[in-house]
Amino acid sequence: MPDFFLFFRRFVQTAIVVFLPLSVYIAAHLANGGSFAFERPLMFIIHEQTGQWFFPIALLLHYLGKTAVAVSLVCLAAVCLWRFDKLRAAVFVPLAALLPTLNMLWIKAWIQRPRPLLWPRAVEEANFSFPSGHSTFSAAVAVMLILLCYRTAYRRTAFAVGILFALSTGFSRVYLGVHYPTDVWAGWTNGTLTALLVYYVVFKKDFE
Repeated sequence: MPDFFLFFRRFVQTAIVVFLPLSVYIAAHLANGGSFAFERPLMFIIHEQTGQWFFPIALLLHYLGKTAVAVSLVCLAAVCLWRFDKLRAAVFVPLAALLPTLNMLWIKAWIQRPRPLLWPRAVEEANFSFPSGHSTFSAAVAVMLILLCYRTAYRRTAFAVGILFALSTGFSRVYLGVHYPTDVWAGWTNGTLTALLVYYVVFKKDFE
């Protein structure tokens, strides 16, 4: 069995190096009234070149990330973990979903980036664009799956499913035209790093 604590440390280090610097730069640039010229052309390319085959998948991912469904799934997961006597995991899962969401709401209120309006959209969102809430949630779920399943026989499957879910969700937000690519990147950053921090706090005794 690979050493979990070495894996966790490398996971955290990699996430910080890969995600955080660019996300901080993006947030600072947007807060000062800036924008990114590459985003609109990239969004048109993604929307036009992907095709209609992806639309049902994008729509499913959209509704999976909506508050009512996401909260229900998280609560169900927590109850199942509690019933199997995984008490700390049952605490970790809702906190790893809630705290990134609170971060996301605070950042949205701070940056106040309008949603993109590039084509008639099949789904509508009422709040601000940066960062993406769906991408935040998907990244947090990926971290949950990877960490909770790492010491089981399902770790490779959990890793693949988690990463695929996060990538597909982020891609779908751009495809649907409800988020800029930088919104997605910031959402992945928020969900990943906050969920990792929550795991460390909840399972801190294991690291001592």
